[in-house]
Amino acid sequence: MLWWGVGYSEILAKCVQAGVAYEISLAESDPRFLQRGKALMGNQAPSVRLLSIDDLRRDALGLKSALSGLSLRDVDSYLAFSDKLSQHFDSLPAFDDEWAQCIVMDFTLNRVPPSAQSGMLSEAFRVLHRQGRFLCAVLVSDTALPSASVIKGSPIRQPLWIPTEENLLNAIEQAGFHGASLRWPIESTENPEFIDRIGDADIRMCVIEGYKGKHGSCFELGQAVIYNGPWKEVHDDDGHIYRRGQRVAVCSKTYDLLMRAPYRGALTGLRSVNEPPLEQAALFDCNTPALRDPRVTKGFIPFTGAQPPAAALCAPGSGCC
Repeated sequence: MLWWGVGYSEILAKCVQAGVAYEISLAESDPRFLQRGKALMGNQAPSVRLLSIDDLRRDALGLKSALSGLSLRDVDSYLAFSDKLSQHFDSLPAFDDEWAQCIVMDFTLNRVPPSAQSGMLSEAFRVLHRQGRFLCAVLVSDTALPSASVIKGSPIRQPLWIPTEENLLNAIEQAGFHGASLRWPIESTENPEFIDRIGDADIRMCVIEGYKGKHGSCFELGQAVIYNGPWKEVHDDDGHIYRRGQRVAVCSKTYDLLMRAPYRGALTGLRSVNEPPLEQAALFDCNTPALRDPRVTKGFIPFTGAQPPAAALCAPGSGCC
């Protein structure tokens, strides 16, 4: 687990007290807060001092390595060093692609202006494992605020940038995450508590959860899903529509996504009895009818790339068994 941003809230301390089972690595640009986080973890947690809170590629250790044996005498030597540093972090980033199974952003988004927030989310997406989980603790507003503000009751005693709930969820979707959901500290279906009011804007703490994994090739395995309700229909982040009770044709990638968190239990999966091995499957045809004929999953009619029915594979007198 990567804990991005340390010492700004009590969340890490509560996780440690609860005995979180994951091995936590800390990432922070402020050495004071990094030391505070390490102390919470008994000074045993792996930690990385970032050069900038919004960049998981560039760290102090990498900078020291690039500076080793270097003498900056003039503008040309500085420019050469700058190029060397960029190449170093491109080839040896502080955190590699798909390094973390889970990323927790501990109010880090509130520490940077809106112009840097999309870049931070892209970095989180880069470092998160393909089937990883993303948790973003953040202060949000119901009304746009034009500038950074000091928030009463905030765990961070400095001016903060507060996005609106809608804009932040849109940015998380645009970064590539799927299945994003907004959770308030105290489960409530009405009027979540706000910690401050600035003009007409109410400021609230929340956690946004998202997942990675909807990118990649789509293969035809003859699969379908049935949305169980209670809504009449729902849409996923790829634009698929699932109407209650209908057998919707899906590719293998979408099928696998829908069978695990955060969708697990909302849809019933239907696999074809003639499902081929994935390495032998044909690409999913976007012209496939939206609804899957029940005879496809039961093996009564074929689909592109389907395995021959078992009877044809081992017919009497064929000598195959």
